[in-house]
Amino acid sequence: MQTGKIAVFFPGIGYNNDKPLLYFSRKIALEHGYEVITIDYNGIDTDCLKSKEKMLDAFNLASGQTEKQLKSTDFSSYEDIIFASKSIGTVAASIYAAKHDIPARQVYYTPFPQTFSLATEGNGLVFFGDRDPLIDPDTMRKLCDDKKLHYKIIEGANHSLETGHVHIDVDNINNIIQEAEDYLVGGPIYRFTVPKRDGALQSLREYRGKVLLIVNTATGCGFTPQYEALESIYKELNGEGFEILDFPCDQFGHQAPGTSDDIHSFCTSRYEITFPQFAKIKVNGEDSLELFAFLKSRQGFRGFLMNSPESIHLEKQAREADPDYRNNSDIKWNFTKFLVNRIGQVIDRFEPDAGTEIVRQAIEKELRR
Repeated sequence: MQTGKIAVFFPGIGYNNDKPLLYFSRKIALEHGYEVITIDYNGIDTDCLKSKEKMLDAFNLASGQTEKQLKSTDFSSYEDIIFASKSIGTVAASIYAAKHDIPARQVYYTPFPQTFSLATEGNGLVFFGDRDPLIDPDTMRKLCDDKKLHYKIIEGANHSLETGHVHIDVDNINNIIQEAEDYLVGGPIYRFTVPKRDGALQSLREYRGKVLLIVNTATGCGFTPQYEALESIYKELNGEGFEILDFPCDQFGHQAPGTSDDIHSFCTSRYEITFPQFAKIKVNGEDSLELFAFLKSRQGFRGFLMNSPESIHLEKQAREADPDYRNNSDIKWNFTKFLVNRIGQVIDRFEPDAGTEIVRQAIEKELRR
């Protein structure tokens, strides 16, 4: 039986496991309850960067030492595995995972092009600087795109992801580690549980790795026909790793009457929805679902489009309900939508008057990343 979590850290040339990127990544893993293994390389120095032959020798040496140091580790006994690597270590990490068929989530700090030959498509977060003397940024972008890997380019950064400016480097390391944490162990959204229609709780961790559209809905609203468009998007994109999470809410005009089962029966019979529909909840106020408090904290209200009668009507309603509506993040009406990427980051918010085609395009763009 698979139990437990393990994280392995692969250093670079002159960049050991106590340097900032790997040190803080390791601290994150420990905080989240991962068993930690750190790889150490001996006999490899920066001279290997002077020629392709020496680099290949260094890759082989690092790979061989990785094999010896992980020989007694039975990865098949772990249910959750992450690899974090730097520079030459990214090559060793990629080779080891491919050779032993290990489904590790990978973070690659300043990888070499050779890293990508065995990297698993769609599985990896890559960081590199646009002033790295060892890596051509355009080549790295293409390699990441070809393998469908997430990547972050650090402006003005070298092979250590440093710019030479202390305050900029401190801000960068904070942002990098936050991104790495979200990717490796999942963003905070996965820590929430939500009520199903039968009253049981479901962890959002089950949706890790999916692009999510989270929406508060109602069955008697002028926007209710959006169910049809949402179902169309779901049928088209669900197979690509997309999910819609539907939360009926009766806080706006009492337009979601009845029980959760009544609402589900209406939606399945009238609009033939097949995406997950949860229990009826509240999205504003002290007793609102904690998930929605989190969503609002990440993506606040930015205004209605004001390009249609619906927009003008929504703005009038919102202003009458709360003269200060522009300056708070509360949900304003039914069918407000939040877009969450594959690593649990809340990346966009769409008010009810945003056309579903705009929403579809944003989802498709995120699925292509």
